[in-house]
Amino acid sequence: MTRFSFVLPALVGLAASVSTLALAQESGGNWAGAYGGVHIGYGMATDDNINTTGQLPNNIANVTSGARPASVSVDADGFVGGVALGYNMQSGNMVYGIETDIDLTDIEDSTRSNNVNPASTPPGAALINRYSQDLEYLGTLRLRLGMTVNGGNSLVYVTGGLAYGGVKNSANFSGANVTTPQFIGSNDETETGYALGAGLEHAVGPNLRVTGGYMYYDLGSNTVNVAGIPGVGVGGYNTKFDTSGHLLRAGIGYKF
Repeated sequence: MTRFSFVLPALVGLAASVSTLALAQESGGNWAGAYGGVHIGYGMATDDNINTTGQLPNNIANVTSGARPASVSVDADGFVGGVALGYNMQSGNMVYGIETDIDLTDIEDSTRSNNVNPASTPPGAALINRYSQDLEYLGTLRLRLGMTVNGGNSLVYVTGGLAYGGVKNSANFSGANVTTPQFIGSNDETETGYALGAGLEHAVGPNLRVTGGYMYYDLGSNTVNVAGIPGVGVGGYNTKFDTSGHLLRAGIGYKF
């Protein structure tokens, strides 16, 4: 069972709630004050390349020959779900404030390449290279600036600020006709960066809000030392993973 086995029922429940709330009287002209909400959505990584360089001459030669690929592609994507808290101030139709949120994410992928090693014995034997990339959670602390429209019942906004997330990357490389790794490396760390986005909120009654938005996040790059296992692999490799992507989210909020 994945971290997001509950997503489909949650989507159905959210859609039903929004349909019911849409029948309520619209009276959301006052956006000032504290608010909170829940959301679900979908995320997709932007930089799909994982880049590797060798540490010693034999490792460098393997990368140059393509036995250990200098670059491979992954297609990390998945569902997200989380909570948000914020505070708005309002001057006329201008609304500004601060928001923090955190999501559990299922944005992950793994890949494998079997590459011919010209120097292998027997000639042409394949080297096996495995990679895995996973964003386990993502949080932000952002400023927001928006404008009310639709008679004050809707809010459009832009936002930007700090992002942080739990990043887990790994790589392991096996030799020709060898099933166990010769080189292995991984990390599991909290990385920081930035987030930018925009969104729309609509008042459904005096306190309830229906929300939707887009956000881009960038947590920078992280290099994993894929070290040789003593007695099996000589030297090592540096494999760089980039963590950035796009989020589309929808949810329900409540103005306290």
